[in-house]
Amino acid sequence: MSNSAPELSRRENNLDAIRVVAAVAVIVGHAFVLTNSGFQPRLLGIDLQTLGVDVFFIISGYLITRSWARRPHFASYLSARALRIFPALILVTLLSVGILGPALTSGGLGAYVRDPRTWEFLKNILLQPTWFLPGVFDSNPYQGVVNGSLWSLPVEFACYLIVPILMLLPGRWKIPAVVLFGLVSAICVFALSAPVFLYGFVLQQAVEPWVFFAGGMLCALVLDRTSFRVAPALVIVAALFAIGLLVPQASRIAAWITLPYALLSLGLASTPIVRRVSRYGDFSYGLYIYAFPVQQTFVAIFGVVLLPVNIVAVITISAAFAAASWYLVESPALRLKVRLERRLSSVNLRGLDTNLSHAHGIVGEDGR
Repeated sequence: MSNSAPELSRRENNLDAIRVVAAVAVIVGHAFVLTNSGFQPRLLGIDLQTLGVDVFFIISGYLITRSWARRPHFASYLSARALRIFPALILVTLLSVGILGPALTSGGLGAYVRDPRTWEFLKNILLQPTWFLPGVFDSNPYQGVVNGSLWSLPVEFACYLIVPILMLLPGRWKIPAVVLFGLVSAICVFALSAPVFLYGFVLQQAVEPWVFFAGGMLCALVLDRTSFRVAPALVIVAALFAIGLLVPQASRIAAWITLPYALLSLGLASTPIVRRVSRYGDFSYGLYIYAFPVQQTFVAIFGVVLLPVNIVAVITISAAFAAASWYLVESPALRLKVRLERRLSSVNLRGLDTNLSHAHGIVGEDGR
């Protein structure tokens, strides 16, 4: 969910706009779940909110792979990833524990503070999804869950750790290794029946986003920028919708294979107006992590209202939180990320130059 390739100017492509659409898709999909509407919108055989997450993973797989290829320095790479994810995550977690919980708990402030679940919620900062705050949202149709969107963050961070492992393989093994990663993940989508819990999330939730992340990685490794074309992408999208109508059981697998290329072709295009969505900031991550508690709070206060009213209100409120998060936390962290990347890279390059100098006898004892 991060923009990690500076050579792709944010004003020259549609990726930020697509991320915003993906975040809105998550909000819309969750609106049906959190109000217990009895209906779940699906596209390409995938729940709408899950498809929104998958879009994030495709873009992330592409950009993160390009980022590593451009600067294969682990400390710089990992610090950049951490500075994109953790500042806003820490903020939303602290706001949930310190403001949302005390304001909405049904058991009184004293009981809330003494309950160990209050402090266990802070595990979210360590990417260990924890869902409940005592007495909060207990009467909602979707009971008790404060921020269900956070499940995807450890899943994505696992991808951040997988990328260097795969990219450090010998050149001829990189692409087969990424294909194997995607294939194993795809098999697990169907093979895992009983829930498998891993670090607070259900593995069955993780494997499909990993399929799409692998697709984004493959696009980064196999294709150059000129290989992405809008016209074939539109044909692929139309074909995916046709498959969804005619052979719905195959649409999911078809999406795994073709959606990464189609999505990135549309995202790397430069469409007037669309490409300028981020001129005021990249609010997609904030929309994603703040919307779920906003949705639950809206239902707790106003009850189950007409879904269009719910969706518009939640998007508006979440956008305000996302903007504040961007200007106060995320943007300063990204500026720090850029400075840190440069510093770590320069240190790495100086060390490399010194090693090469000694290895080749360029610098002797007399200083020549």
